[in-house]
Amino acid sequence: MNYGICSNGSRDTGYETAVRTAELISSRGHTPVFEPGMDEACPKLKNIPGVIFEDFFKTNIQTIISIGGDGTFLSVVAKYRDLDTEFIGVNKGSIGFLTEIVVDELEQDIDKLLAGEYNTIDRTQLKCEVFNKDGVLKGSCICLNDIIIVRGAKPHITKLELAIDGQIIERFYGDGLVIATATGSSAYSLSAGGPILMPGMKDIIVTPICSHTLNGYTYVATPESEIRIGLDRVETVPLICPDGRDFVDLESYDYITIKRYDKVLKTATVKKDNFFSDVRKKIVQRGTFYENR
Repeated sequence: MNYGICSNGSRDTGYETAVRTAELISSRGHTPVFEPGMDEACPKLKNIPGVIFEDFFKTNIQTIISIGGDGTFLSVVAKYRDLDTEFIGVNKGSIGFLTEIVVDELEQDIDKLLAGEYNTIDRTQLKCEVFNKDGVLKGSCICLNDIIIVRGAKPHITKLELAIDGQIIERFYGDGLVIATATGSSAYSLSAGGPILMPGMKDIIVTPICSHTLNGYTYVATPESEIRIGLDRVETVPLICPDGRDFVDLESYDYITIKRYDKVLKTATVKKDNFFSDVRKKIVQRGTFYENR
């Protein structure tokens, strides 16, 4: 079988983990596949038996292995989500909610992956479309984690009208909104006070950022819901970032629609199902608490 490997060279120093991963896959009788150009970026890869450098869309890839942090994982997903394959991550970042394999356990986890000893999580994705005031589509995108609409360069209050399934919920004043999947519930949405959903859930979370009102409720919409966010006339234009990426430039009176994408993203997990304990552990790792000193 063919296993695609994508490594972030700024995280994976000298592509050491990429080389080791490819050696493990090759030694077990499978084919490591890298994107064209990786043979120049890392000449060591050319010494591994059976390794090929080819466009993933032209190769029958069983699983894509992302090496880096969560940002790397999201970038790889954005590039290859249209392939009928699964994704798994090796953590070379700081926390790694999406990259579950740690380097110290690389060999045993790669062996599980190659042996088919893993579970698959079907993760909900969101489709986001931006329209101008005349209803003309300005841009659309798909994301796995979240869509963030946040104030722009100046600290002016952002005014947004939130509607779910055609019902106006509130006219929001604050720094912005996070619209997240269950996968994204442990990211920005959690920091803004939103709930944690288990990865396989299909609901959509809408969480205010620094609400300038006496309430700052989080809303959880059904998988079939459509979220609509309208802009008023704005002095400083807010930004819209799907999965942390650049997107279209917003203008006064634009409106945004967000709903569940009709395809799930499949991720492989070789670990035991300890989701909530993993969340607690990873969040503690983000800061220094007195009990950790």
